[in-house]
Amino acid sequence: MSKLSTSAIISMLSLWPLVEARADCDFTDFPIMPEMKVSSLMDNAEYNSRPLGVRSFSAAVSSDSVVGFYRRRWRDRSSESTFGPWQQIGTLEDECFFTVQYGAAGGNTFGRLLISKVPEADTEQTLGVDVVKPSDALVVSDMKTDDGPKEGRVTIITSEQSVSELVSFYRSEMSRSNWSLEQSFNQAGGSVLVFRKGVSENNIVIMPAGGSSQILINEVEIN
Repeated sequence: MSKLSTSAIISMLSLWPLVEARADCDFTDFPIMPEMKVSSLMDNAEYNSRPLGVRSFSAAVSSDSVVGFYRRRWRDRSSESTFGPWQQIGTLEDECFFTVQYGAAGGNTFGRLLISKVPEADTEQTLGVDVVKPSDALVVSDMKTDDGPKEGRVTIITSEQSVSELVSFYRSEMSRSNWSLEQSFNQAGGSVLVFRKGVSENNIVIMPAGGSSQILINEVEIN
C-alpha cells in the first residue's frame, strides 16, 4: 500500500465508502461497459475485518451513458443515490452488492466500482485491535491491505477529546512504542503527525468534528 498524501488522508475522513465484502463476491460477476477502462484499486484489502473489492474506471462517454447502461442491465432491481461527491447506482444480486460511483469531467466519466456482500446480522467484530487509541475511542472503521513486502492499515476513530489533547496523547504513546516524530503541522483546524520506525511510517490526522474529534491513522509497515 503506497503512502497516502495528506489531502487524501483528510478527505477519507468524510468520503470513505462504508462497504463490506466477502471472497465469494468477485468482479467476474460485475457488468462492465465496453467503453470503460478499469484498473485495480483495492483487491487484496480488508474493511472492518471483511474482504473489500474496489476498482477505478474511466470512460470516454457521458455520465448519462454510464448510468443508462446500468439502469438497463439491472432494470427495476437498481437504486440510485448520492454519496459525498459521487452519484451512485447499485443493485443486490445473490447477496452481493454491486455499486458504481461516478462523476463527470470534460465529457468523460470516471469513478469506482465497489463489490460487497450483505453482512450477517450476528457477526461480531472487534475493530482497532493493536491500534494506539485514546481511552474513549470509538473505532468507526479499520481497513488492512497486503501488498507483498508492504502491509497497510487505515483506521478511523472518533473521540470526545480535543485536537490538542489528542496531539499530546499520540506524541507520548507513539514515543513509548518507539516511534520517532518526524513531522508535525497544523492544517484545516486540525493536526497532522508523521511518525517513523525504521522504514515503516505512521501518519496520524486529527480533525475537529463538532464537539468531538476524528482521528485517521494510516500505517505502512515494510517487512
